[in-house]
Amino acid sequence: MRRGCISLGEVQCDECHRVIPNYDRYLVVEEKDGAEDEQGKPANYCVDCATKKGYAHTKDEKGERILTFFP
Repeated sequence: MRRGCISLGEVQCDECHRVIPNYDRYLVVEEKDGAEDEQGKPANYCVDCATKKGYAHTKDEKGERILTFFP
């Protein structure tokens, strides 16, 4: 299950290991062996790493281009 969250400055990305600054978006997703799995352990990803892993993408909505973590 994917959860889009907003950092309070205490969250670290599990991929690049940088601290996600206050009020930045990040993704929490359950993964098992590097793939999304509801029985897996939660992993935190910054926007850049979530995009690289294919969890985040942009789409057009109401004439604007937005970033989303959800399919």
